[in-house]
Amino acid sequence: MKNSVFILMLLLSTNFSLSAEDRLKPSLNIDQQLQAADKLRSSEPAKFADLLNKLQENADTYTPEQRDYLEYLIAYSFTFQGNPNEGLSKFKRLVNSSANKLLKFRANLSIINILGNSQNWNEGLSYLSMLLEALPAVEDEKVYQLALAVSAIFYNQLGQYKLGLTYGQRLSDRATTPRNICISKGFILEAKLKLNILDKDSIEFTKGIDACEQANETLMSNFIRSYLARLHINNGKPDQALAILLPKRQEIEKTNYARFTVDIYAALARAYHLKNDAEQTRYYALNTINKAEKLGTSESVVQAYYLLYHLANKNNEYKLALDYHVKYTKANKTYLDSIQAKHLAYQLAEHQAIEQETKIQLLDEQNKLLRVEQDLAQAEAENNKLFISLLIALSTLLIFWAYKSRLTQKRLRQMAEYDALTGIYNRGHFTQLALSSLEYCQSSNLPLSCILFDLDKFKNINDSYGHTCGDWVLKKTADVCRNIGRKNDIFVRLGGEEFCIFLPGCDLPTAKEFAELCRREIAAIDCTESGANFNVTASFGITTAQLSGFDLDKIIADADQAMYLSKNNGRNQVSLFTP
Repeated sequence: MKNSVFILMLLLSTNFSLSAEDRLKPSLNIDQQLQAADKLRSSEPAKFADLLNKLQENADTYTPEQRDYLEYLIAYSFTFQGNPNEGLSKFKRLVNSSANKLLKFRANLSIINILGNSQNWNEGLSYLSMLLEALPAVEDEKVYQLALAVSAIFYNQLGQYKLGLTYGQRLSDRATTPRNICISKGFILEAKLKLNILDKDSIEFTKGIDACEQANETLMSNFIRSYLARLHINNGKPDQALAILLPKRQEIEKTNYARFTVDIYAALARAYHLKNDAEQTRYYALNTINKAEKLGTSESVVQAYYLLYHLANKNNEYKLALDYHVKYTKANKTYLDSIQAKHLAYQLAEHQAIEQETKIQLLDEQNKLLRVEQDLAQAEAENNKLFISLLIALSTLLIFWAYKSRLTQKRLRQMAEYDALTGIYNRGHFTQLALSSLEYCQSSNLPLSCILFDLDKFKNINDSYGHTCGDWVLKKTADVCRNIGRKNDIFVRLGGEEFCIFLPGCDLPTAKEFAELCRREIAAIDCTESGANFNVTASFGITTAQLSGFDLDKIIADADQAMYLSKNNGRNQVSLFTP
C-alpha cells in the first residue's frame, strides 16, 4: 500500500505493560502518558500531537526506557506528518540502541514500512524476507498479526496485490481486536480494487467502514471511502464520488497526513472534471500539486498536471498548456519508472531466491557425496582384507553415485545459469558474465555495446491466445536472435518479455545494424506455427560503454531509457541512447 500510515496504525496494538515493580515508581504518570500517546496515534492524531509536545518538555528528567519510548513516538510523528527520512533515521538509531526488545522490534517494522514508502524496494524486500522466515517461530499472537500486516502493506506498496490480498486475508482470519479487523479490511479492499475484482455495490465497503468506525479508526474508514469514491469516478459517476468525499474533506485535512490529503484532492479534481466544473477542477488540481511538493511524484500528481493541461488547452491558453504538458510528461515518466522499478526489484528478489535455493541444493548434493566417500573410505580401511568382494561392490556403487551426482550438478548448474523456458542466460548468471565483460573491455580499451529490447504488446498475446502461445513467442524470439549473434555475445532474458544482449568488442554502428537485423527477424516470425495468427514486434534501445561508462546498472538503465523512447515513438524500432 502506498500510504505508510497503515503499518503505523497497526503498531498501536502492541503496547508495553507495566510490571508490579514499575507500578510503585513515582514516574508512573509519565509511563501512563506515553502509553496514552501510543494509543492515540492514528485514532486521534490531534490529541496525539498535543500530548507528544507536552511529553517533550521535561524529557531530560525521564528514565532511559522512557526516553526510548518517547523517541519512538517522535519518530512515528515525523513519519506520519510527511517527513519519513527523519523518522527513518530515528527508528534506525533506536534499533541499534540498547532499548527494550519489543520497542526495537516495533521500530524495525516501521523501517520496513518507510523503505517501502520511499520505494527502496530491494532493501525492503530483504527485511521482509527475514521477517517471513522468522514468522513461524513467533508465539506472541499480537506480534504475529503485526507481521502479517507488515507483509500485506509492503506487497500492496510493491504492486504485488495478489500477495497483499493473501496476507490481508490471513490477518483477517486471525484478527482479534477491532483495530486489526478494520485494518485487514482496508488491506483487502485496496488489493481487490487494484486487481479489479470489486464493484461499487460491493457490501465489503460497508462492512469495512462499519468495522473501522467501531474501532474508532477514522483514518482507515476514510481510506475505504476514498476507494469507493475512486470506483465511482472510474465508472463516470462524479456526483456519487463527491457525496462521499466532500463531507469528509476537512476531517481528512485535519489529520495532517499529507499523502492521503493529496490523493483526496486529486480524486476531487477528477470528479469535478467529469462534471465540467473548470473552477473546482483547477482549484483541487493546484492544491494536489502544492500539497505534494515535498512528497515526490505519484499517480495523483500526474493526474493533476494532466487536468491542468486539459483546462488550459480548452481555454486556448496554449503557452500555459504547453508548460503543464511538459510537467505532466515528466511526472508521468517518473511515475512509470517507479512502477518499473518495483517490478524489477521483485523479479530480482525472486531470481535471487531461486538462485540461492539452487545453490543450497547443489551444496547439499555435494555434502551427501562427501559423506558417502568418507563412509566408504573408512569401510575400506577397516575391512580391506576381509571384505574385498564387498569393497568392489561398494566401489561400483560409489562410481554410480558419483556419475549420478555429476549429472545432478550439471542439471543444477543449468538451472542456475539458464532460463528454463528460452534456454538463454538468466538474469543471475548474466550479471556475472556482464561484469566480467565490462572489466575486460575496460582494461583492454575495447568497445562494448548493450542492446535492450521488449516485445511489443506482449500482454495482449497472452490475454488473446493464452500463455502457451505466449511461451512459444518467447522461445521463438530467443531462437531468432541467438542464431544471429556471435558465440561471445551475452544473450539474456531479464524477465517476462524483456531481453538484453551484451556485445563485447562491438561499437555503436555495428550494434545498431545487429539490433535492426534482430528487429526485422522478429517481425518476420511466422506465428501460424503457434496455432494462431498474429504479428510479433519488438522495441529496441542501444547504448555503449563509451556513452554510459562501465557501470552495469548505468548501462542497463540507459539502454532501458532508449528502449522506452522506441515504445513512445510508436514501437517496432531501434533507438540510441543520447546522454
